Amino acid sequence: MTYNYILYELIVQTTFSCPMLTPASDSAIPDVIMIEAAVPKVLDGAVATGDNWQGSSGRFLWRGGRRAGRFLVEEGQRLTLERNPAAEEHMLVAHLLSGVLAALLRQRGMLVLHANTAVTTRGAVVVAGETGAGKSTTLAVLMAHGCAMCADDITVLRLGKNDQVEALPGIAKLNLCEDAAGQLGHSAHELPRNPLRRIKVLVPTHNEMVAEPIPLHAIYLLSKSTSNKVKLTDLSGSDKFAALLECIYGPFFPEEHPCQFALFAAISNQVTMFRIERPESRWSASEVAEVIMNG
Repeated sequence: MTYNYILYELIVQTTFSCPMLTPASDSAIPDVIMIEAAVPKVLDGAVATGDNWQGSSGRFLWRGGRRAGRFLVEEGQRLTLERNPAAEEHMLVAHLLSGVLAALLRQRGMLVLHANTAVTTRGAVVVAGETGAGKSTTLAVLMAHGCAMCADDITVLRLGKNDQVEALPGIAKLNLCEDAAGQLGHSAHELPRNPLRRIKVLVPTHNEMVAEPIPLHAIYLLSKSTSNKVKLTDLSGSDKFAALLECIYGPFFPEEHPCQFALFAAISNQVTMFRIERPESRWSASEVAEVIMNG
């Protein structure tokens, strides 16, 4: 049995159910097809390697561990899954919607950032930064102040009409640390946990999502500091390019993305970029959100 879902404006066919995703029509023609077959343990010709993945131009191997399996992503069109004997479907879903999905989108020529995106009155704002910086918490606070949600964890940018940079709507879920969820009024004990990061709970956001791509207004790189104040620094010139490279989700193979240079140039010309340093020693998400909303 197969299932069709809408993911970042693609029709993706899977061999297992993904309840949190938006279903597509059974008659829809998939852009991406998943099959179940043997997947190598090692990727031949790999030019980049991480703890649980290997990559080369047009091919990406993701090892999901004992409770999932191995995924092979090829040319942005084919997903091959080899389940482990102890595979659990919720773990397969979790791996599909993280590193596997990011690789798939990269191979299709999209610019994939490890970042969250909210929609303000000025347009879409991307919040990037290292793990633990507070990206999802900032997004949640922005939503509490009336902003809509565009994406959590995986942000996808492209050139739209008139070569305007825009962000695509993502998955209707928000990953929050348990303490942040409590600060924002969620009952963490009633929410499912992220199988890959047990310290986080999954907050459904179906009623707060945008449905269409949104023009990009700004990118913020969030980090922790020892200061007791929120500090904002404007980026320009080559600093914007370097900051953008910091945000990319996974390995970047230039030969896969010759068209990306036009998108990089458009971001540099159209989008304001900032670094935000926030105090590590206290709750400052509301101050960070206020800086973003007024910036």
